[in-house]
Amino acid sequence: MEQGSFPLIGEKFPEIKVETTHGMIDLPASYKGKWFMLFSHPGDFTPVCTTEFFSFAKRIEDFRKLNTELIGLSVDSTISHIEWVNWIEENLKMKIPFPVIGDPMGRVATRMGMLHPQSSAATVRAVFIVDPNSVVRLIMYYPLEIGRNVNELLRAIKALQMTDKYKAAMPANWPANEIMGDKVINPPPKTVESSKERLKEFKGYSWWLTHKEIPENEVKEAKEISKVGKTD
Repeated sequence: MEQGSFPLIGEKFPEIKVETTHGMIDLPASYKGKWFMLFSHPGDFTPVCTTEFFSFAKRIEDFRKLNTELIGLSVDSTISHIEWVNWIEENLKMKIPFPVIGDPMGRVATRMGMLHPQSSAATVRAVFIVDPNSVVRLIMYYPLEIGRNVNELLRAIKALQMTDKYKAAMPANWPANEIMGDKVINPPPKTVESSKERLKEFKGYSWWLTHKEIPENEVKEAKEISKVGKTD
Protein backbone atom coordinates (compact mmCIF):
# COMPACT_ATOMS: atom_id res chain seq x y z
CA MET A 1 0.00 0.00 0.00
CA GLU A 2 1.43 3.39 -0.97
CA GLN A 3 2.00 6.08 1.65
CA GLY A 4 -1.19 8.13 2.06
CA SER A 5 -3.41 5.61 0.31
CA PHE A 6 -6.13 3.66 2.07
CA PRO A 7 -7.39 0.08 1.59
CA LEU A 8 -10.03 -0.46 -1.05
CA ILE A 9 -12.81 -3.04 -1.17
CA GLY A 10 -11.24 -6.46 -1.54
CA GLU A 11 -7.88 -5.44 -0.05
CA LYS A 12 -6.44 -6.42 3.30
CA PHE A 13 -6.92 -3.99 6.16
CA PRO A 14 -3.51 -2.49 7.03
CA GLU A 15 -1.72 -3.46 10.24
CA ILE A 16 -2.00 -0.51 12.63
CA LYS A 17 -1.38 -0.30 16.38
CA VAL A 18 -3.86 2.13 17.94
CA GLU A 19 -4.46 3.69 21.34
CA THR A 20 -8.09 3.46 22.43
CA THR A 21 -10.37 4.02 25.40
CA HIS A 22 -10.01 0.26 26.03
CA GLY A 23 -6.21 0.22 25.82
CA MET A 24 -3.85 -0.58 22.95
CA ILE A 25 -5.32 -2.58 20.06
CA ASP A 26 -3.62 -4.16 17.06
CA LEU A 27 -5.71 -3.80 13.92
CA PRO A 28 -6.80 -6.07 12.40
CA ALA A 29 -5.18 -8.82 14.51
CA SER A 30 -7.21 -8.10 17.65
CA TYR A 31 -10.38 -8.99 15.73
CA LYS A 32 -9.17 -12.14 14.04
CA GLY A 33 -12.11 -14.46 13.38
CA LYS A 34 -14.63 -11.63 13.74
CA TRP A 35 -16.14 -8.97 11.56
CA PHE A 36 -15.45 -5.43 12.68
CA MET A 37 -16.70 -2.00 11.70
CA LEU A 38 -14.31 0.92 12.03
CA PHE A 39 -16.17 4.22 11.89
CA SER A 40 -14.91 7.76 12.24
CA HIS A 41 -16.77 10.76 13.60
CA PRO A 42 -15.88 14.47 13.23
CA GLY A 43 -15.42 15.23 16.92
CA ASP A 44 -16.25 14.56 20.55
CA PHE A 45 -18.90 16.70 22.25
CA THR A 46 -20.66 17.44 18.96
CA PRO A 47 -24.42 17.02 18.46
CA VAL A 48 -24.68 14.60 15.51
CA CYS A 49 -21.81 12.44 16.75
CA THR A 50 -23.44 12.14 20.17
CA THR A 51 -26.65 10.86 18.61
CA GLU A 52 -24.66 8.37 16.52
CA PHE A 53 -22.74 7.00 19.51
CA PHE A 54 -26.00 6.59 21.42
CA SER A 55 -27.54 4.69 18.50
CA PHE A 56 -24.49 2.46 17.95
CA ALA A 57 -24.34 1.62 21.66
CA LYS A 58 -28.08 0.90 21.80
CA ARG A 59 -27.74 -1.62 18.96
CA ILE A 60 -24.44 -3.23 20.05
CA GLU A 61 -26.07 -6.62 20.71
CA ASP A 62 -27.50 -6.65 17.19
CA PHE A 63 -23.99 -6.12 15.80
CA ARG A 64 -22.64 -8.86 18.05
CA LYS A 65 -25.34 -11.27 16.86
CA LEU A 66 -23.61 -10.85 13.52
CA ASN A 67 -20.18 -11.58 15.08
CA THR A 68 -19.29 -7.92 14.52
CA GLU A 69 -17.45 -5.53 16.83
CA LEU A 70 -17.39 -1.73 16.58
CA ILE A 71 -14.45 0.67 16.83
CA GLY A 72 -14.84 4.45 16.78
CA LEU A 73 -12.26 7.07 15.82
CA SER A 74 -11.79 10.82 15.63
CA VAL A 75 -8.84 13.19 15.72
CA ASP A 76 -9.40 13.82 19.42
CA SER A 77 -7.26 12.53 22.26
CA THR A 78 -8.11 9.41 24.23
CA ILE A 79 -8.64 11.65 27.28
CA SER A 80 -11.27 13.64 25.36
CA HIS A 81 -12.96 10.39 24.29
CA ILE A 82 -13.08 9.16 27.89
CA GLU A 83 -14.64 12.39 29.12
CA TRP A 84 -17.20 12.34 26.31
CA VAL A 85 -18.27 8.70 26.72
CA ASN A 86 -18.54 9.29 30.47
CA TRP A 87 -20.76 12.31 29.73
CA ILE A 88 -23.00 10.18 27.49
CA GLU A 89 -23.34 7.54 30.19
CA GLU A 90 -24.05 10.05 32.94
CA ASN A 91 -26.41 12.33 31.03
CA LEU A 92 -28.03 10.09 28.41
CA LYS A 93 -27.89 6.88 30.45
CA MET A 94 -26.15 4.94 27.68
CA LYS A 95 -22.86 3.11 28.28
CA ILE A 96 -20.50 3.11 25.29
CA PRO A 97 -19.29 -0.52 25.14
CA PHE A 98 -16.90 -0.28 22.20
CA PRO A 99 -13.38 1.24 22.05
CA VAL A 100 -12.72 4.66 20.53
CA ILE A 101 -9.36 5.37 18.91
CA GLY A 102 -7.51 8.48 20.01
CA ASP A 103 -5.83 10.02 16.96
CA PRO A 104 -4.93 13.67 17.77
CA MET A 105 -2.12 13.77 15.19
CA GLY A 106 -4.39 12.32 12.49
CA ARG A 107 -2.04 9.41 11.77
CA VAL A 108 -4.74 6.76 11.48
CA ALA A 109 -7.25 9.14 9.88
CA THR A 110 -4.77 10.02 7.15
CA ARG A 111 -3.84 6.38 6.58
CA MET A 112 -7.52 5.47 6.22
CA GLY A 113 -8.56 8.38 3.99
CA MET A 114 -10.87 9.94 6.58
CA LEU A 115 -9.75 13.58 6.13
CA HIS A 116 -11.53 15.21 3.19
CA PRO A 117 -11.60 18.74 1.74
CA GLN A 118 -14.83 19.48 3.63
CA SER A 119 -12.72 19.89 6.77
CA SER A 120 -9.00 19.44 7.25
CA ALA A 121 -9.39 19.42 11.03
CA ALA A 122 -12.10 16.79 11.47
CA THR A 123 -12.72 13.34 10.05
CA VAL A 124 -15.73 12.74 7.83
CA ARG A 125 -18.10 9.94 8.81
CA ALA A 126 -16.24 7.03 7.24
CA VAL A 127 -17.22 3.37 7.64
CA PHE A 128 -14.99 0.38 6.93
CA ILE A 129 -16.57 -3.06 7.33
CA VAL A 130 -13.92 -5.79 7.54
CA ASP A 131 -14.49 -9.55 7.44
CA PRO A 132 -12.91 -12.29 9.61
CA ASN A 133 -10.11 -12.67 7.05
CA SER A 134 -9.18 -8.99 7.52
CA VAL A 135 -10.46 -8.07 4.06
CA VAL A 136 -12.27 -4.76 3.55
CA ARG A 137 -15.75 -5.57 2.29
CA LEU A 138 -17.59 -2.26 2.37
CA ILE A 139 -16.68 1.44 2.56
CA MET A 140 -19.11 4.32 3.13
CA TYR A 141 -18.56 8.06 3.54
CA TYR A 142 -21.01 10.54 5.01
CA PRO A 143 -20.44 14.30 5.35
CA LEU A 144 -20.15 16.08 8.68
CA GLU A 145 -23.81 17.15 8.77
CA ILE A 146 -25.53 13.77 8.27
CA GLY A 147 -25.73 11.00 10.85
CA ARG A 148 -25.56 7.39 9.70
CA ASN A 149 -28.46 4.94 9.58
CA VAL A 150 -27.65 2.07 11.94
CA ASN A 151 -30.34 -0.15 10.41
CA GLU A 152 -28.63 0.10 7.03
CA LEU A 153 -25.22 -0.77 8.45
CA LEU A 154 -26.66 -3.87 10.12
CA ARG A 155 -28.49 -4.81 6.91
CA ALA A 156 -25.27 -4.43 4.91
CA ILE A 157 -23.28 -6.65 7.28
CA LYS A 158 -25.98 -9.34 7.23
CA ALA A 159 -26.15 -9.11 3.43
CA LEU A 160 -22.37 -9.49 3.11
CA GLN A 161 -22.48 -12.57 5.30
CA MET A 162 -25.26 -14.05 3.18
CA THR A 163 -23.32 -13.47 -0.04
CA ASP A 164 -20.46 -15.49 1.42
CA LYS A 165 -22.60 -18.26 2.85
CA TYR A 166 -24.96 -18.79 -0.09
CA LYS A 167 -22.81 -17.57 -3.01
CA ALA A 168 -25.47 -15.06 -3.96
CA ALA A 169 -25.91 -11.37 -4.65
CA MET A 170 -28.37 -9.16 -2.78
CA PRO A 171 -31.03 -7.15 -4.61
CA ALA A 172 -31.84 -3.55 -3.73
CA ASN A 173 -33.47 -3.11 -0.32
CA TRP A 174 -32.99 -6.80 0.54
CA PRO A 175 -34.71 -8.44 2.37
CA ALA A 176 -37.64 -6.41 1.05
CA ASN A 177 -36.96 -6.01 -2.65
CA GLU A 178 -39.78 -4.63 -4.79
CA ILE A 179 -39.35 -7.31 -7.48
CA MET A 180 -38.37 -10.53 -5.70
CA GLY A 181 -39.16 -9.93 -2.06
CA ASP A 182 -36.71 -11.63 0.29
CA LYS A 183 -35.16 -13.90 -2.35
CA VAL A 184 -31.53 -13.49 -3.37
CA ILE A 185 -29.94 -13.26 -6.81
CA ASN A 186 -27.90 -15.96 -8.51
CA PRO A 187 -24.68 -14.66 -10.07
CA PRO A 188 -25.14 -14.59 -13.88
CA PRO A 189 -23.85 -17.60 -15.84
CA LYS A 190 -20.46 -17.16 -17.48
CA THR A 191 -20.88 -19.34 -20.57
CA VAL A 192 -23.42 -19.65 -23.38
CA GLU A 193 -24.18 -23.25 -22.42
CA SER A 194 -24.85 -22.48 -18.79
CA SER A 195 -27.04 -19.51 -19.76
CA LYS A 196 -29.34 -21.89 -21.66
CA GLU A 197 -29.77 -24.08 -18.58
CA ARG A 198 -30.23 -21.34 -15.98
CA LEU A 199 -34.02 -20.94 -16.26
CA LYS A 200 -34.39 -24.70 -16.00
CA GLU A 201 -32.63 -24.61 -12.63
CA PHE A 202 -34.04 -21.41 -11.11
CA LYS A 203 -37.02 -19.10 -11.36
CA GLY A 204 -36.45 -15.66 -12.81
CA TYR A 205 -37.09 -13.09 -15.50
CA SER A 206 -34.21 -13.90 -17.83
CA TRP A 207 -31.17 -16.18 -17.84
CA TRP A 208 -29.15 -13.34 -16.31
CA LEU A 209 -31.77 -12.41 -13.69
CA THR A 210 -32.77 -15.43 -11.62
CA HIS A 211 -33.30 -15.81 -7.91
CA LYS A 212 -33.37 -18.41 -5.16
CA GLU A 213 -34.58 -18.70 -1.61
CA ILE A 214 -32.38 -18.85 1.46
CA PRO A 215 -33.47 -20.39 4.79
CA GLU A 216 -36.37 -18.63 6.46
CA ASN A 217 -34.45 -18.11 9.70
CA GLU A 218 -31.79 -16.10 7.83
CA VAL A 219 -34.44 -13.88 6.24
CA LYS A 220 -36.19 -13.42 9.57
CA GLU A 221 -32.97 -12.33 11.26
CA ALA A 222 -32.21 -9.90 8.43
CA LYS A 223 -35.65 -8.32 8.72
CA GLU A 224 -35.52 -8.09 12.50
CA ILE A 225 -31.95 -6.86 12.79
CA SER A 226 -32.23 -4.19 10.11
CA LYS A 227 -35.90 -3.39 10.84
CA VAL A 228 -36.27 -3.31 7.03
CA GLY A 229 -35.72 0.44 6.97
CA LYS A 230 -37.94 1.26 9.94
CA THR A 231 -36.76 3.29 12.90
CA ASP A 232 -37.30 2.50 16.57
